Amino acid sequence: MKRTIVASIGDGSFQYSIQAIWTAAQHKLPIVFVVQRNGEYAVLKSFALLEKTPAVPGMDLPGLDIASLATGYGCRTATAGSTDDLVREFKAALAAEGPTVLVVPTQPRLPFLG
Repeated sequence: MKRTIVASIGDGSFQYSIQAIWTAAQHKLPIVFVVQRNGEYAVLKSFALLEKTPAVPGMDLPGLDIASLATGYGCRTATAGSTDDLVREFKAALAAEGPTVLVVPTQPRLPFLG
């Protein structure tokens, strides 16, 4: 029985462990990496606000091409620009042999700090 792992990660966090997708590709692991692409290190921006140090440089990530990076590491890739795309591409990822990196563009938003 094939068991697929689904890993949900933001585009900023994805940069911390990109070598994991190479390992997944080399071993043809059934993993769907769902990468929410908002173009920023949102969690680090939140921490900066909590620490009262807003506007820390380097927190925006314009121009990252997650799909090209994933392809370069040997993964199947897809981008879901709509809900219908997400459903279709997620089903395809579940049926694929080996890992898929599914990029889902999202909008940045201000964090809720309670």
